Amino acid sequence: MNLSKHTKLVLILFFELIFIFSAYAQKDYEEIKLKDIQGKAVGGEIETPKQVKSKAVNNAKIEALRKAGIEENINSYSDLFKTEESNKYEELFISNVFSNIRGSVKDVEILSTKQGFTPEGQIQVTVVINCTVIKYNTSSDLTFDAWIDGFKMFYNNNEALEFTVKPSQDAYFRAFLITNDDAYVLFPNDYEKSYLLKKDTEYKFPSQKIEYILTAEKKSNAHRVISVLLKEDIPYTDEVTYKNITKWIFNMPPNKRVIKSFGFSVVNNQNKGVRE
Repeated sequence: MNLSKHTKLVLILFFELIFIFSAYAQKDYEEIKLKDIQGKAVGGEIETPKQVKSKAVNNAKIEALRKAGIEENINSYSDLFKTEESNKYEELFISNVFSNIRGSVKDVEILSTKQGFTPEGQIQVTVVINCTVIKYNTSSDLTFDAWIDGFKMFYNNNEALEFTVKPSQDAYFRAFLITNDDAYVLFPNDYEKSYLLKKDTEYKFPSQKIEYILTAEKKSNAHRVISVLLKEDIPYTDEVTYKNITKWIFNMPPNKRVIKSFGFSVVNNQNKGVRE
């Protein structure tokens, strides 16, 4: 069959458009640069100007999210920013914030800060920022989940932590151990490398190479394991803190991650570490 030059040109353009739209549809997020976003906050009786300024910046971030078209579950962002202000990150991991967040704010540049007082004499701070909003084009994948079992409410000093993971899809696994005093990457580690967990298959952690020994200096110490399952093998490279972990998590689209958090107490602890 012979095609005219015009027909060939139309077909080429048609397939190019399909490719363009397909590539756009597959993109998990878009970056939206915003300028001159204002945020205002009024301080309480015991809040410092620095704390009020932090609240004003977070209010500007919320306004930026609104301008970027992220209206749904905006209260979850308020909860997230309040957690950052108070450094009570454990509250974040026992909430539904991770399933509700549909974007994040980065590259915040504070253009101006104006400090004054309300008629009642309270500190009032107004800031203007430039920033970039990451807007996810996907939501949580309800078919991507994991069954994790084996955690107890209490452990004794020097008792070994053991648990099992069974993903609903092929996934890579990350686990962090957070205490009142310190934070660690539980898996992968120097003895256990990252590998692909096959769907509907149960895996035991740790492997037979090592033990996860739970220890602390206080009589009773709160611990939390943060488990993250990923569709892609994305390494964690920052210093291990609650804030850095949340930042790392929110940099990934919600359809490519699953978060599970487990809190427990360790009684009469003295030491800490991972034993071969």
